Amino acid sequence: MNLFGRLGGKKNRKTTRKKKVRKKGGRRKKRSSWQATSLTWFLVGALVLLMGGIGFLKWAKSGTGQAALLVMGSDAAYGEVQLEVESVLSEHLPYFRPGPAFGPTDLDWSAPQWGENATVRCRVVALENSLAYEQLQRTLDLALNTVGAKVLWGQKLYPENKTSRPNDQTDLLRLDLGVNGKPTHTLVLHRGKAPKNLVWGDYSSTTPWADFQAEHEGPVVALVIDDWGNFRNDVTRGLLKLPAPMTMAVLPNLPFSRQYSLEETDLILPQDNARQDIGKTSASSGRKIRLDAGCFVEVSLKSEKKKVLTRRREIILHLPMEPEGYPKKNPGKAPLLVGMDAETIEDLLSDKLRNLPGVTGLNNHMGSAATSDAATMTALMQVLKKRNMFFFDSLTTRNSVAYDVALKSGIPTLRNRIFLDFDSENEKTITANLNALVSAAKRKGFAVGIGHPHPATWSVLAREIPRLKKAGVRFVTVSEMLALKKSASGGK
Repeated sequence: MNLFGRLGGKKNRKTTRKKKVRKKGGRRKKRSSWQATSLTWFLVGALVLLMGGIGFLKWAKSGTGQAALLVMGSDAAYGEVQLEVESVLSEHLPYFRPGPAFGPTDLDWSAPQWGENATVRCRVVALENSLAYEQLQRTLDLALNTVGAKVLWGQKLYPENKTSRPNDQTDLLRLDLGVNGKPTHTLVLHRGKAPKNLVWGDYSSTTPWADFQAEHEGPVVALVIDDWGNFRNDVTRGLLKLPAPMTMAVLPNLPFSRQYSLEETDLILPQDNARQDIGKTSASSGRKIRLDAGCFVEVSLKSEKKKVLTRRREIILHLPMEPEGYPKKNPGKAPLLVGMDAETIEDLLSDKLRNLPGVTGLNNHMGSAATSDAATMTALMQVLKKRNMFFFDSLTTRNSVAYDVALKSGIPTLRNRIFLDFDSENEKTITANLNALVSAAKRKGFAVGIGHPHPATWSVLAREIPRLKKAGVRFVTVSEMLALKKSASGGK
């Protein structure tokens, strides 16, 4: 290699060395730049978190934040939400009293499930505006939404003696306010004079049904008198005056059928059967739905007890059914026949019930063949279930399957224990049968017997009922017995 070559080689090595030096310096500059960028992003992130934390703390202290925390389970927020709700109420309801209970109609209903000192504030509030209740409810709901709360439940309460249509000037409005599942306030709003009969709590313990249940223990007997509708005479008038509850089984489409069906009276039944509560709430507002919404405060309108009728009368349909030996044995016009399907029976019942208001159930007139046929009885029970009617098996044959089919179909049902007057003219036999019915009730707790509008039957019942009542026998209607049996069995 010549001199120039060696010199050139040295020059090239120097140049390469310089380039390497430059490359190392470039890596240092890139690493420094990346570190600076990372630091910047870290500082930005920290600042964002700090600002977010400050924002969260401010939000958490706000009305909507406290409400959200309460919904998520932070019971510590209950008191703050309650105060926010009260600020809205004070703005829209001039007569609302914020703070703990003060006036005679105020109540703080304990709610320990949301904190040791948590209470739902129950208030009766007068209104001075002319807004319809529905519009007022919407207005309050919109205002409460600004603090994260809302109207949880709205329900009209009607006066006990109300007969007219709904009227915002006389009716009351119940509103439950708070967050989902956790009310902070229950209000009863009114116009005019404050309701004097309002009770914070369940007043059902003083209803006739509660008193009825609490009566002394004793055998319970239901008397069913069949075959009403053919005539009116001294016997039927005497039976109607008997000093005890009675179930009247009315034959359809007879001269006096409708007239006897109008003998129906109020019965003593549980609230679920008779009416929803003392306040006569609207049909669409069920207590279960309110409780499911978390609104557990009970409100009722106390009233004077109604005098319970001793001579309570229940009307059931005495439905002609096919007997053994039909048609030679004739149960009457257009009977229920073996093999009828549910649709045919529905049409049949519609015709029979057209002029019989107040019918609550039915029993069979004759029907030894029909009640022994499971398919026919199954079809009948489908119709009764749709109509919310009970079935009472007259038990005109030992082969009857009607009672068992009714039970399987979920129909309230009872069956006859004895025909009191199978010997319709012998008072001694009728008296013995009545005593046998009472003895069965003493053994079983409940028993139902059937009689008919015969002079001897009337004579025996008029004489024996006062004596049996003094001996502790409780006379009831069929519906009342069904309710008592259900209550005694724990609702089953």
